[in-house]
Amino acid sequence: MPAPRSQCVRLVLEAEIFQDLEGGPDELVVTTDELACEPVAPARLRRMVADARATLDAIERLARRYEAEDTLRAILAEHDLTLVEVAMDEVAEFGPDLAARLQCWSGKENGRQIVWVPQGQDPVERVDAIAKLVNDLADQAGVQV
Repeated sequence: MPAPRSQCVRLVLEAEIFQDLEGGPDELVVTTDELACEPVAPARLRRMVADARATLDAIERLARRYEAEDTLRAILAEHDLTLVEVAMDEVAEFGPDLAARLQCWSGKENGRQIVWVPQGQDPVERVDAIAKLVNDLADQAGVQV
């Protein structure tokens, strides 16, 4: 059994202007994963904010990937489909130009509806392709999904 895979993206960034109660100058301080209430120059804080935006983008990509994988599980279960990942170099043996364009394809095998997809395919691209395939199959059968 494969080990569970997990991915964690974490972001801690807090900034404040710290007022010295004893009359000293105010300080711009920052707290991160590595720093705790450390004085920081405004230019450095702006660099930290830019890095934080990149981390937020990674968090958003993680959410999109999870949403796609979760939606895919629901589609497969609802339509009783079996998903099979295929190494595209194997497909390229039959048609190199075809392998580059395939996103998913389906067929029956031992009475089960199988959906083949490229190994390592982006999860968002995969769920979009399979949703389109399911809708196309329903249209062909004259059934509303």
